[in-house]
Amino acid sequence: MYTLMLSVLGLLTVSQGREIGDFGPNLRVVNGIDANVGEFPFQVSLQRNGRQHYCGGSVLSANYVITAGHCVYGEEVEEVSAFAGTINKQEPHSVHQAIEFKLHEQYNPKNLANDIALIKVEPPFEFSELVAPVEFPYPHEEIATNTPVVLTGWGRLISSTSATPLILQKALIYVADQEFCRVKNAEVRQMVLKTNICAYNSNVRRGQCNGDSGGPLSIGRKLVGIVSFSYKEPNPMCASTTYPGVYTRVSEYIDWIVAHATV
Repeated sequence: MYTLMLSVLGLLTVSQGREIGDFGPNLRVVNGIDANVGEFPFQVSLQRNGRQHYCGGSVLSANYVITAGHCVYGEEVEEVSAFAGTINKQEPHSVHQAIEFKLHEQYNPKNLANDIALIKVEPPFEFSELVAPVEFPYPHEEIATNTPVVLTGWGRLISSTSATPLILQKALIYVADQEFCRVKNAEVRQMVLKTNICAYNSNVRRGQCNGDSGGPLSIGRKLVGIVSFSYKEPNPMCASTTYPGVYTRVSEYIDWIVAHATV
């Protein structure tokens, strides 16, 4: 039923499960290694006034980007654009102006519950090898603990500096046990809900940092999570090996996405 519904709407592709790409032996701390051209054709850079990257996002359909709620909350729609089809955030293949934000009706800016939003853009995306929509999990699909997942973004490479990379970064991390994630984050007064999925590397500081918000957590081209929040330890502050990063669990929002991503 869902596959038929999504196909008719022309909005979503349900994933058939693709392999995770080759990362090689030299992953760097926090944000990983440079992505390859066309490797993540769904990734976009959300920019203010066409010159300041501030969040990531994913191509949902020809007309929509999917991102975190906190990436649109308080933003002026006319100031936001999506840079697509590139790994260099300053050299987009195409630029798409935001014309409407669709923030989840129950988004909570205090605890980031329901941290999901859609951005309607124009002109529409033209799909190619460089620009393509994400694939989606089935509704309520569970991702097993320790499943390898890929985080991508233009967030900080080093926690102690505000500098962000020109080239899209990718990092291989692992799905964390949900209860473990809930308990550990509760220790630092952060709430993890059933609508979240958690991921990190318990051995090496590798994960999300400032500027990665709203971007994809993926398996192949399947979008399983959206970067939401993480505990920032004093030194260094990002990519904790103790407290898993927290993402919006996309499989819990398929109905909402279908209802709001009208052509």
